[in-house]
Amino acid sequence: MNKILIIDDDEVQLMLQRSLLSSEGYSVYTTADGPQGITLFRTHRPDLVLLDLGLPTLSGIEVLKEIRRIDEKAKVIVITGYASVESAVLALRTGALDYVRKPYDVKALIKKIGNVLSVVDK
Repeated sequence: MNKILIIDDDEVQLMLQRSLLSSEGYSVYTTADGPQGITLFRTHRPDLVLLDLGLPTLSGIEVLKEIRRIDEKAKVIVITGYASVESAVLALRTGALDYVRKPYDVKALIKKIGNVLSVVDK
């Protein structure tokens, strides 16, 4: 069973994403806090991280940098409600595999997650 870590300060999003991904058969960990997300990443070594950029205590980009420092092959998809070309470029250059704007199409997100998880690291 693939493990997914969701880091998003929107509690409603956390609940919805957890429910959705759990129903798809994933083991899901969630937090609304960047530093806690880094701790959960270290502890559980998820197969994928869904990361919001607009976190209160540590920016999503800083969390992404730390996750990639811990594991340079970490699979991260950035999901944000404050999308811009600049933040997309920065997220992808920092190591995110994809960038998704909120609100998103649920079926498209599930497909994207499946595609990312099916890629075998070399």
